[in-house]
Amino acid sequence: MSKKYTILFLFLPIALPSLVLSQEIKTFKISDFNLNGNVKSCLVITDYGKEEYYFDTTGRLTKSITRFNEFDYETTYYKYQNKELIEKRVENYRDNAFDKATSLANFYAIDTSANRKVTEKIVSYTNKQLLEQNVYRYNAKGQLIKMTRTDTDGTDENIISHDTIDGKNTVTQTLNEKPLEVVRSWNEESENGTLLTLKTVEKYFDGVLNTKSQEVYNNDKKLISKTDSLFDTPTEKWISQEQISYTYGENGILAKTETNRGNLMITKEYIYQFDGTENNNWVKEIITPDNTYKTRKIKYYEAPKLPKEDQ
Repeated sequence: MSKKYTILFLFLPIALPSLVLSQEIKTFKISDFNLNGNVKSCLVITDYGKEEYYFDTTGRLTKSITRFNEFDYETTYYKYQNKELIEKRVENYRDNAFDKATSLANFYAIDTSANRKVTEKIVSYTNKQLLEQNVYRYNAKGQLIKMTRTDTDGTDENIISHDTIDGKNTVTQTLNEKPLEVVRSWNEESENGTLLTLKTVEKYFDGVLNTKSQEVYNNDKKLISKTDSLFDTPTEKWISQEQISYTYGENGILAKTETNRGNLMITKEYIYQFDGTENNNWVKEIITPDNTYKTRKIKYYEAPKLPKEDQ
């Protein structure tokens, strides 16, 4: 069937990290938010609003709040059992009033009797009606190989294959038998002898090749360059749209980006203040020359008290 492919179960606050390939269900941890240590909560203040994140003692995200203004905000709750995500609730508030019409509950059932299988049901707060069901199937290696999505419009089937082609790990996705995305990743040695990881992502629109991005990571797994291109069907050539290079400071935190868009070069520098703890988390970020800012207020769990004989 042909229809717009939407993914309701990825409806998350705007500042959450990028999600993994194939829409695989992900448990977010403090590391996904560029945080270190036993963080209890993190309040992020920007020039466009506030975001709040709360974590359990194992570092898993349990609640997030995105505040668009004083009266409008979105709260997401995460519930776990036996190290698995079993429930997620997205609750929206407009003019300080709970909005049932746009609030959703996601429930997950995990079957590990054979190869892993996860069934997700998305339910409306308005009438507890089942809006959508997603079934995720995995192979013996734990890789997602099939996702079946059913809603009031019908059923979509997403097939994901994992192969090694010409020495490159290749993940190919189809949607209802049409190509959707091809991701290739491999390692190369740079001119100075360091090991780099390269990844290309080719995306299709309605089965037709559309865009490509290439990312290069250093041996610390940090992104150092990205190139976005558009496929020109008449000439069958890739046309570069944007190139970005990333530079990091001694502490491994982003220090500068240089973006090349044709004849336009945009340079941004990142300045940080840190919290002075052993975790060395930043508490203020300033981006120049835009002079945009982001402030973080971080709270930590108290360290357990040692018995006197261990002190």
